[in-house]
This record gives sequence, structure tokens and C-alpha cells, in this order.
Amino acid sequence: MKFIIYFVCFIGIIFFSSSVNENYQYIMSNIFSILFVFGGTLISTLISYPVERVKRIKVIVEKAFRTRRFNFPDTTRLVIQVTREYKRLGFKSLENSLKDFQNPYLKHGVKLIADSCKWEHIRSTLEKELMFDILENDSAQRILRAMAKYAPAFGLIGTIIGLMRIFPQLTNPENIGGSISLALLTTLYGVILSNLVFLPLANKLKDNSSEDELVYRYILEALQCIQKREYSIVTEQKLSALMPKHELSKYHANKVRHLHLKMAENS
Repeated sequence: MKFIIYFVCFIGIIFFSSSVNENYQYIMSNIFSILFVFGGTLISTLISYPVERVKRIKVIVEKAFRTRRFNFPDTTRLVIQVTREYKRLGFKSLENSLKDFQNPYLKHGVKLIADSCKWEHIRSTLEKELMFDILENDSAQRILRAMAKYAPAFGLIGTIIGLMRIFPQLTNPENIGGSISLALLTTLYGVILSNLVFLPLANKLKDNSSEDELVYRYILEALQCIQKREYSIVTEQKLSALMPKHELSKYHANKVRHLHLKMAENS
């Protein structure tokens, strides 16, 4: 949502700066240029891809910006705690701990363990869910990158149209301004849509997809530790090996800080 607000404000600034102190004809050139580039890009996209897949982009992009980054240190501490309680209290403790898990894959996996499902069933279920999300993410990336190519192309088409309108009016210089404005603005808006909207969104989805694969390997190991009721030290070692280095450093720093606080309380 914040991204959309920033984009609207940016377009508003461009629109205002290019039309202030100008007449109605130039303002209409701004509006027509935006509609021409965006409308042409949307029509080409709908011709290239099914309507339902194009509609899904909104949901996927919203999910990408709404989802918080996976917190490895906090999740590791939670998994160790859940595993310890599972060894002591049994399946009931897993059901009570479901509300503490934020990641949907991890939460679903713990629920399956609480339902006494076998490991192969748990793994195959999560793999299917992940595969579905990856395919949707890849589809959205392809569509956004296609739109990033269409937008400058329609900007160039608008420029050609504007230039074509100039030649018949060479004998009347007063009417040339509107055509030049249309010729230049369509290219400008095409480049803006491509490099400020479509490509950044596609790169955001790609970054999320890369992180999801790393998180998925971590989640599988965490679920296996819970199901096997591993000792805390074993769980910590296995999960630490799958953390990114900067997350591992953060985990150790938090661990030392908590230890100092505990020692201070005991003293």
C-alpha cells in the first residue's frame, strides 16, 4: 500500500510540474499520455496472458509487501521451546503452541505433527504448498517483466503519433506545442512505469522467492526436530547450520544478552 501511495504522489508531482502555468491542451496531453501508455500495456498483457493470472498479480504483490521477513533467531528459540514442551507434555502442547508460529508453512507442519501424521506425508504436503506458491510467484514475475517491456514500447508509439501530428502543423507553430508534449510525455511515462513500477515489483518477487527456498529448508529441519523430540542442543545445532551468517550472529548475540540478564536476575 505504501508503494502505491508513493507512486501516485510521484506521478502527481510530474503531472503538476509539467502542467503548471500551461493551458488546458497541455494538461490533456498529460492525461492522454498516461492513459495511452498504461492502457496499451494492460491490453497487451491481457492478450498475452489469461485474465485470471493477471488478476492474481495484485494478491501476490500485496502478500510480498505485507509478509514480514522470516526471523531465524526468534523462530529457533520458539522451536527449541516447543520441542522441549512436546517431550514433556505431549501432543496437547503442540496444539497450544500453534498460535505462536507466524510462518504458514511452519504452522501447518506443526499442526500435522499434532495430528500424528507421518513425516513423508508432512513433507509432501508442504512441498506441494511451496511448489504452488513458487509457480504463482514465477508467473507474476514473467507478467510484470512483460509489462516492463510493453510500457516503453507504447511510450515510443505515442512519441511517433505525436511527431506525426507535428508535420501537418508546421505552418502554424502555435499548435505544435500540444503534439510535442504528447510525443515526449508518452516516452517519459513509459520509462517511468517500466523502471519505477513493473521491474521493481518483479525484482521484489524474485528476492522473496529466493528467500522462501532458504526458509523452506530451515522449516523442514525444524519440523523434523519437533517430530523426533530432539534435545535442545541438537535442535540448536541443526537449525544454526541452516541460518544465514548475519542471522546466526544475531542469534548468538541475543543468546549472550539473555544469559547475562538471567544471571543478573539470579544475583
